[in-house]
Amino acid sequence: MRNTIAALAALILMSLPATSKEIQIGNDPGGRIMDRMVQIEIANRTDVQFQIIGDYCNSSCTMLLGAKDVCVSSETIFGFHGPHRLDRKKMSTDEFDRKSVTLSSYFPGPVSSWFMSKARFAGPGELLFVSGEYLIGLGVKECV
Repeated sequence: MRNTIAALAALILMSLPATSKEIQIGNDPGGRIMDRMVQIEIANRTDVQFQIIGDYCNSSCTMLLGAKDVCVSSETIFGFHGPHRLDRKKMSTDEFDRKSVTLSSYFPGPVSSWFMSKARFAGPGELLFVSGEYLIGLGVKECV
């Protein structure tokens, strides 16, 4: 399945006109972490910019902040949460810490620090919301 998603993402990115190297993201509820990792890897290889400009970007969508070229709208609301198992069983402290570090590695420095100190403690059924304006204040590039 992952290879299929990666192939589809590659086809979409390759079909973009040479002058259009932007992908606009909006109203994204999240999804599978592995799919985001592949999406980010392909975009970084092809010098595509993610423009997060919708009303919201939740869960795994926030990983896009770690792409090589990304900008955000000050109006977009970002919903973060910590790692969890799909079966909702409690993780050991070591597993939770390892997975938190992995997730935080997809965020730029100040966002990563904020995630590790606050957002990772939001459980799977809750989100910690911040505005694009807040992330811009932490150094994320604003879309103009």
